[in-house]
Parts: sequence; C-alpha cells; structure tokens
Amino acid sequence: MADLAAMHHLPAALLAAALSAAALAQTPPCFSLNDTNTTVSGNVTSFGFSGQNLRAWQITPGTALAVQAVQLFTANSSLTGIRFMSIELWSDAAGAPGARLGGGTFKIVNARPASWQGADLDATVVLLPSTPVWVVWIDPGFSTIPVEPGGAVVVPEMSRNGAVWSSTGSSAPKVRVFCNQLDDVHSAAFGPGCPLSTGPLPSVFTNEQPQLGNASFFFETSGNASGAPVFLVLGLNASFPSVPAPLLGPTCYQNTDIVSSVFLSAGTGNTRGPTCAGYASLSVPIPAVAAFAGTVLAAQAVAFDAGSTAPLPFAASNAQRVTLF
Repeated sequence: MADLAAMHHLPAALLAAALSAAALAQTPPCFSLNDTNTTVSGNVTSFGFSGQNLRAWQITPGTALAVQAVQLFTANSSLTGIRFMSIELWSDAAGAPGARLGGGTFKIVNARPASWQGADLDATVVLLPSTPVWVVWIDPGFSTIPVEPGGAVVVPEMSRNGAVWSSTGSSAPKVRVFCNQLDDVHSAAFGPGCPLSTGPLPSVFTNEQPQLGNASFFFETSGNASGAPVFLVLGLNASFPSVPAPLLGPTCYQNTDIVSSVFLSAGTGNTRGPTCAGYASLSVPIPAVAAFAGTVLAAQAVAFDAGSTAPLPFAASNAQRVTLF
C-alpha cells in the first residue's frame, strides 16, 4: 500500500511543480446504448457451482471505431472477499459470440453502488461499420445485470453454459464504448503503452474518484501476463513527457517520473477471486488534507514479459494521472 502523505516529504520545488493541475475532462463514449439515465434492473446474476457467468449483447456501430475501453452500469454488493468483473469484445459468428478480440478486468468494490465502471481493453479493437460484435460481460455471481427495463435500444442477448452460447432473448444493455483509454473529470490516461510479446497490452486505469479523504482509492492494471511480476511506478510530475525506453523495446515509453515503485504480482484466477488472471491493483489512500487539492498523482505499470527479447524483458503501460480534489 502506497502512503501518499509520505510521498509529499519532497523538496518544495518538486512538490510545487506537482501541484500544477491537469486538464479536467471526460471524453464521451464513441458508441453507447441506454446511457442517458441511471435506471437499471434490480435483477442479479446467479451464483452457480459451474463457475463464473458469461452474458453477451450484440451491438452494431454505424461507423468504424477503434475501441480501447468499455464500461457497463452495474454493481455487486452481495459477495464478500475480493472479486472481479471482466468486460470483453467478441466477434460475431452466425449470430452468436465467436472469438475474443480484446478485454480487461476490474475489481468489485462492495461499497460502490450501481455506477458506470469498466476497464481498458488489452488490444485496440477495430469495429467496422454495420458489422455486429458482442459485448461480453463476465462476473462471479450476484451482480446487478446492466440492463434498463423499458430501455430505448433493445438488442439480442445470449449467455454461455460451458462452451455453448444460448439465446436469452433481447434486452436494453447499459453500455459505453470508448475510443480512448478510461478517463474522468479528475483522471486521464497519458502516453502510449507497449504490448507483451504475446500480444496483449497492459494498461493502468481507475474506477475510483481521487477525492480528498477517499481512503479506498486504488489504481488498477490489467492485460499483464498471468502470474507475472508487475512494478507499479508512482510519480508526481504533471508535466512529465513520454520518454523512449529502448531497453524495454523500440515501442516502449516511460510515461511518468519515478517517486516510488511498488512490487505487485498479476493474478492467475478468474472473476471469482481472490486473484484474476493478468490483474493487479494498488491501494493509495488519499488523506483528507486540504493542502493536497490539485496534486497530480500518476501511475504506470511495468510488467515482466518472459517472451521478450529486449535487454529488460518488460512491457510498459500507459500512465494514469489523477488530480486530487
């Protein structure tokens, strides 16, 4: 667990530079369904002995999109312990989900009510005009189904039992698709990531608000190799540029200064926890100290890549910069 207060025992000049606030904006989704309100079904998924649940909705964008993140309006307040959700995009195969194109994982927070939450994808997924794809939601059970009763846009819905997809009719999913990595009014992705030798792209994001007094704030990283060591680098310089990191590979960059580095381990399990493949998180409690308002805190994941031929066999993610408020 990082100690934000301890990180501020720094030279005054460095701290002053860190206090320059980043631009505050949230990029609108490039495609969405039923996202103009917070009306959501009170139904929850089952918790069965067969394992995690897979549910899918067919979407058909009218224009070409290069998708980097997806959110659903959902919650889970019933399961105790560490659990997760995954969100993925799959191709269409004769009216059913075909092959996984990209996805990401985020951690369930029981205290978080139904809200827009999701993850960056581990690959940019290019959607073609008028070509259907499937948004696939994977959850551990007892999760709020992200469907709006009486929603304006109804699409085909399917669920999977074992390896077989079956139609469950149609519904109005509450989904947002982004052509950028996740951001919010107080957080923004910065700098490019570089993929693992096996293809997936690690990323760093957050579903939390970096509000003063939020003792539960945490950064999330997804898309790492299952079970791999991951270093989460923390910085405070809001003006730090992306710097080439050739020792990691020709397309890798350092996207934040280094004030602290924390060793993590990517998970190996599934959404039922206590770890999930390729996922790790770092708790960064934010103290209720008014003087910290405007401080920029950045995080970047550097993940071990056993198949890399670079001098340092690691892949680096984007940086996620948050502005305390």
